[in-house]
Amino acid sequence: MSSTKSNISRRSILRAGLAAPFISVLPGVISTARAAGPVKIQFMYPVGVSGDINKIISGMIAEFNAAHQGIEVEAIYAGSYDNTEQKVITAIGVNEPPALWLPINSALQTFLGLDALEDVTDLAKADDIYQDFLPGFLSTCISGDRLYGLPFQPSTPVLYYNEDAFEAAGISKAPVTWDELLETAQAVTLRENGELKRWGLTIGGGWHDWMFECYCRQNGLTPWENDKVLFDRPEALEALEFWNKMVRAGVMPSASTWQGSANDFMAGTTAMLYHSTGSLTNLRTSSPFKVGVAFMPKKKTYGASQGGGPLMIAKKQSDARKEASWTFARWMTNTENQANWSKATGYLAVRKSSWASPAMQSYLADVPEAKVALDQSEFAGAFLQVPAYHRVREFLKSALDRTLAGEIQPAEALKEANESSNREITRVMRRMKG
Repeated sequence: MSSTKSNISRRSILRAGLAAPFISVLPGVISTARAAGPVKIQFMYPVGVSGDINKIISGMIAEFNAAHQGIEVEAIYAGSYDNTEQKVITAIGVNEPPALWLPINSALQTFLGLDALEDVTDLAKADDIYQDFLPGFLSTCISGDRLYGLPFQPSTPVLYYNEDAFEAAGISKAPVTWDELLETAQAVTLRENGELKRWGLTIGGGWHDWMFECYCRQNGLTPWENDKVLFDRPEALEALEFWNKMVRAGVMPSASTWQGSANDFMAGTTAMLYHSTGSLTNLRTSSPFKVGVAFMPKKKTYGASQGGGPLMIAKKQSDARKEASWTFARWMTNTENQANWSKATGYLAVRKSSWASPAMQSYLADVPEAKVALDQSEFAGAFLQVPAYHRVREFLKSALDRTLAGEIQPAEALKEANESSNREITRVMRRMKG
């Protein structure tokens, strides 16, 4: 198959005979009229935020299966984004990939390098994808002007804050700048008889490299290009020095975990939290206090890094499974489901029509906080789109962790991470070209 044309076609399915379902003229719809039996596909997915996302996805898949007698989707929960990626890569290596999967958007180049992704450009152009999907979200699935997936759960970090803690400290609004962030964190940090009772601020660990990219963008730097990273630039150093300043000021812990930081916020042991907008519904409904949501504070400008993941379809599988995978991906990202998914989680709906729907408009009237990340996405870009991004993330996380633990100076840590990352990127690019 040409790398620039989709291998899913009505003609190819009809050639497959009665073993494959008849493809309707309607986009994203498979009819069972000529199917000998349901097409069985596996969908491998992670859970990357706090809350019972697994239950929500399982419910959506059960609803899909009930409504599509010609397709049977088997849900495979694979753990974290990293675990999901590794399991998919292992399956690709033995020529048994799942029909489709949900990776972090940064994995696009990794899977393209493995020749693993179905090009869905032509299907999308025949549908309403390019007209209705928000362009910034769609861009994370595009390489060389070709589309290799459908955005499903885009996110950015946002600043969550405990409004009760703010009120008790006499603070009436969320901080807007880095300087205000530090001042606010100092005001809401709580110690009794020298014992810490509440941190002023926690940056969710595990994905703190994602948060760090946001800080770089807020300081006017996108810390990567297509073939290298820029972690040693002055703007990145200033960002890490600011993090270090907050730790040394005693208002922010030097380390945390992703789920643990969310739990600490809900328990009232941190007053402000950087976490994914995908955690919005859980944090808002599970906290015993009113939760405020705001843009991440800026330095030179507002800035955010877009996380979350798309639905990607395996290239090396039967045409019938590709058709079924497209039908499923298209259903998961339709107007109604995206509105419901966004309301249930806090992830950003990918369609303009979802945001304009009466159900979403009613929800936003009740929960205006749900629109903060959408407004902030105007200042967002894709997260770390470089080859070998997984190794690069580990180099950067190590630099951040060692700096905040007091083991190394910020400039030295970022210099080491930059050199190690660019060596790895060069090695992988050389292997891909060879």
